[in-house]
Amino acid sequence: MTRDETIDRAYEAWTRRDLDALLSLTHPESEARPILGANIGTGIYRGHEGLRDWMRDLHGEWETFETRVTDVDERGQRSLCTIQVRARGRASGAAIEGEMYHLLEFREALIWRLEAFLDRDAAVQALGAT
Repeated sequence: MTRDETIDRAYEAWTRRDLDALLSLTHPESEARPILGANIGTGIYRGHEGLRDWMRDLHGEWETFETRVTDVDERGQRSLCTIQVRARGRASGAAIEGEMYHLLEFREALIWRLEAFLDRDAAVQALGAT
């Protein structure tokens, strides 16, 4: 499976809320630094158990949360994904739509690290860092 296929399948699984499919594409020692985690006091989710916690937290706050990859910029073992997000808050019913950026790093052909950004310039700068 190519890296682009891994990325596409991971975000499709995320939108379908298919945790088993998402875990199959994620390294067991993965690390995620999502934007949502910063909002609820959890800065980093680690490993498959952390991914389960993140998805539980995410879907606890959002009635719907759909993602679509619109662009990928690859550099070595890193990929910067532009993500189109559509979501509706569970309690408020408020709808959001916009872009965010996920910097992914790969290990053993699996997603190993994810760091989320709202600012494209900051994401591009992080992609260029070694």
